[in-house]
Amino acid sequence: MGGFGEQLREARAAKGLGIAEVAGRLKLRPAMVEALEGEAWEQLPEPALARGYLRNYALVLGLDPKPLLALCPGATPPGPKPQEAREESTIRVRVLRPAL
Repeated sequence: MGGFGEQLREARAAKGLGIAEVAGRLKLRPAMVEALEGEAWEQLPEPALARGYLRNYALVLGLDPKPLLALCPGATPPGPKPQEAREESTIRVRVLRPAL
């Protein structure tokens, strides 16, 4: 299979959906849907929003968004999650007793 744009276009066509219909479901302009299918990052908003649009588009089509997001420019390859640094600390509390 090709890039994520081609996969989106093929899945949309297989479901018999037009660009305007998908845009309506996603609450996006048709130009945004066309930019996603054309992988035209220069026509899309900032990368975080564009990835969100791509994720939602995949979900509307019933596709798993993870493999498509991995094809995005700047996507990091899936790998093990970094382990959280565990640092134990001791907190000392001094309890003051009221004078009687």
